[in-house]
Amino acid sequence: MNYRNIAYLLNLMACLLVLQGCASPAPVKQAYDFGSIPASGLAGLSATSAAPLTATFKGNFAISLADITTPASLDGTAMLYRLEYDNAQQTRPYSLHRWSMPPAQLLTQRLKARIADAGGSVVSPRDGINNLPLLQIDLDEFSQVFASSSASTAQIQLRATVIKGRTLLAQRSFSRQIASSSADAPGGAKAMINASDAVIADLLAWLNTLALR
Repeated sequence: MNYRNIAYLLNLMACLLVLQGCASPAPVKQAYDFGSIPASGLAGLSATSAAPLTATFKGNFAISLADITTPASLDGTAMLYRLEYDNAQQTRPYSLHRWSMPPAQLLTQRLKARIADAGGSVVSPRDGINNLPLLQIDLDEFSQVFASSSASTAQIQLRATVIKGRTLLAQRSFSRQIASSSADAPGGAKAMINASDAVIADLLAWLNTLALR
């Protein structure tokens, strides 16, 4: 075999490798939502770790829910995580995993569904009903926090304020931390759903103690 034949074969092999690389499928991006509301209980939580999910409001409960406010980092659909061992103040997005909609919208959907399940009614301020107490929520933290490369928790922190007219009726901060079943995006998403359900249960239990009618 002469030099020209060898060079031809090498070029042919190089072209085949390039074509094989081009034909490889691109990584598929995964989108997560909160799924359906569990009938009872929270996966991975003890019976005393959250307010009952089937709690019923006393009387005819109705509230107006303002749009949930968030920091700029939570405006989009990025699924965020922090590394406690490497600049815990920095949030980082997963490249192949994201939420199906911004966290504030996911939380709003879940909260409205929970209020309805508990026998209450919820409207938007845009509906023009002015005699209802207004629930304002500031969502400050919604991320997966890694204590190490093999252990993580979903963390959610929010502040709830209830006002009526120009009167502040009540205000309280809520937070939940739920361990992830796996130290990756799927495990973090599942833990974040459980943490959201738990903090919503805490919020509704608190609302049920207020004289809002």
